[in-house]
Amino acid sequence: MKVHKMTRQFKFISGFLALCCVLFLSGCSTMRVLESQVQTSTQWPTGSAAPKQALFRWERLPADVNSVQAGWAEVELEAVLTPLGWTRNDVDAQYSVWVGVRTAEFITDTWGRPVRGPWVNHLHIGIGSGYRPRGMSTNIGWSVGGPVYPGIRPGFPPAVAYAQEVSIIIRDLKTSQVVYQTKASHDGPWADHPTILSAIMGAALQGFPQPSVMNRRVDTTLPR
Repeated sequence: MKVHKMTRQFKFISGFLALCCVLFLSGCSTMRVLESQVQTSTQWPTGSAAPKQALFRWERLPADVNSVQAGWAEVELEAVLTPLGWTRNDVDAQYSVWVGVRTAEFITDTWGRPVRGPWVNHLHIGIGSGYRPRGMSTNIGWSVGGPVYPGIRPGFPPAVAYAQEVSIIIRDLKTSQVVYQTKASHDGPWADHPTILSAIMGAALQGFPQPSVMNRRVDTTLPR
């Protein structure tokens, strides 16, 4: 009788643990943690508190005047600034806001380290399909069509990763001085650039308008 009871308890515990594993793996497969490296610099006027509410207008560089990419970035950033108490008002603006975004693909070695820098004549926003696996090999030599970098598998396609970066500059229109500057960057296997860029915009403004830590890592959970 005791043996039968222990068997039922063992089956119950085993089934419970199996269910927990399934739920855990299911959660891992549907979510991802995006790590953003954020660098912020503030120069709010001495003796005055950083404004928690303000009016702003967009600022564009000459090269961005007719840029679809710049327009997309402004729409995304406005959605982040509005809940923070900053409202767009082109007539009565107190501050100007410039936002720049860029993405790049770069070659990695076996351990995911960049072999070639990501920002080499590459600027692109597109709708990616998501995860792109990296190759695993330790070959060194030459293949048909060109060299093989150390740690990269020969042939095509090479092991790649993606870098995404958002930069934001806020300027006081009365003095023309930059009062807030922040940059967030992420690199990894994910190629769905609009989703990643939108997420790291929020990371770039974490703690706005006066973050307690200027150089920090900000984690954001996103669906895969």
